[in-house]
Amino acid sequence: MAVNINYHRCKGCKSCHNHCPADIIGWDEERDIPYIAYPDECSYCGICKMECPEDAMELTLPMEGWLDLHKRFISKLSVPLEIRWPEES
Repeated sequence: MAVNINYHRCKGCKSCHNHCPADIIGWDEERDIPYIAYPDECSYCGICKMECPEDAMELTLPMEGWLDLHKRFISKLSVPLEIRWPEES
């Protein structure tokens, strides 16, 4: 799954749940926390991450998304692009 919720940071404000246009983020009323109800329907728009005041949403674009971005945009750049991958700690 490419959308995760960091529950150590989440304060239960419902911002991600209220703003997700695809309605993939469910709400657990008993525990008062969000959960990813429909992960396969996520379009990786990033609205949940942008709206979260605690930066609790973790969004990872799948490899197909990176390849599509490369094909559509990056390959058309006239300057070389250097991609730096984060070092594992």
